Amino acid sequence: MTTDIARIERDLQDLWKNNAAESAAAGHSTTRALTLNLLARAGDSNHADEMGAVIQQLTASHPCRAVVLIDRPATGDPQIEAWVQANCLLNAPGATQICGEQITIDSRGGLAGQVVSLMLPLLVSDLPVVLWMDGPQPFDLPLLRKLRGVLDRLIVDSAGFADPLRDLVTMAAYDASSSVGPGAGPKSLALSDLNWARLTPWRELIAQFFDTRPFLPHLRRLDHVEIDYAVAGAGGLLRALMLAGWLVSSLGWDLRENGAERDGDTVRLRLRRPGVGAASGDTRTVMIALRPTDAVDNALVGLSALHLRAVDNVLADFSVERTDSPTCARTVAQVAGQPIVSRLAHVERAGDADLLAAELRLLSRDRTFSAALQAAAGFAKSL
Repeated sequence: MTTDIARIERDLQDLWKNNAAESAAAGHSTTRALTLNLLARAGDSNHADEMGAVIQQLTASHPCRAVVLIDRPATGDPQIEAWVQANCLLNAPGATQICGEQITIDSRGGLAGQVVSLMLPLLVSDLPVVLWMDGPQPFDLPLLRKLRGVLDRLIVDSAGFADPLRDLVTMAAYDASSSVGPGAGPKSLALSDLNWARLTPWRELIAQFFDTRPFLPHLRRLDHVEIDYAVAGAGGLLRALMLAGWLVSSLGWDLRENGAERDGDTVRLRLRRPGVGAASGDTRTVMIALRPTDAVDNALVGLSALHLRAVDNVLADFSVERTDSPTCARTVAQVAGQPIVSRLAHVERAGDADLLAAELRLLSRDRTFSAALQAAAGFAKSL
């Protein structure tokens, strides 16, 4: 181990002294603003550079003390090195410059215990502690187990999971074990998934159908759901499963016994929902189909189309589809006896910094995500 806490703290003090002097010479002031501790794990130096670029963009909304770990347990002799840098926004001349700070730790040779001993004293007290681990599922990693007791939030990206169905089940189990109550860990931990966050435009467009009084009654009468997902690329199937899980958990549907089947890349789910306007205890079957399509580069990442149909009492169809425009989606509502309602909706493509910032704005567990995740994991177990 070739570095220590005292040296890192000295380097940080020197960094801010030099930064303040340079700012004064340039005619503006610098504010060191820290709102959280952000820990990030990278598998190599290129990955660390990518994560560092995202952290730099986060400075606008979440200036932080970032500790980026380059974790290379199988590389070389045991060794740890560390260096510091400031993350500052370039402002107009004369404006106050807002800065966060980043400590990068390069660990080789499987020194997980020593790395954690180095990271923990670097945390700024009384600020939330967030761990960002993208790539393959991290729930069995020693680093996560050792940091578990200090974390307020864990952010992963299931688009990088190597075994999507099995890892989805593992993630759901971890989320359940991290909640408050019996079986919870030493501290309640909020789990976030950037792959789930990419579904926000889809969920918003679907919800907008039923924000209107004429369409709302049909929400409880849905019988058929079709979700087209991009089979090529990362995370498409999991996004489709989680979107289906969101519908199921929000509307109180239950998976029937032996109600999940998979034929190649196509998944079919058979569920039950309460009947509408019928005798108490009456149920109807709901069919959900997840169908593979070719990948399309669009702001609606990972999915191509969604269709909802209600045939109970009054025929009604609702659809959200991609368009040729990379930032537009088309929504169409058709209800028997009423004019067709079609519109184009603008959709911004969110980068990792946008997705992370949205998750960091959450002050507690995302219960909607947790419910959707548990439902999706139930589908995965049955396939």
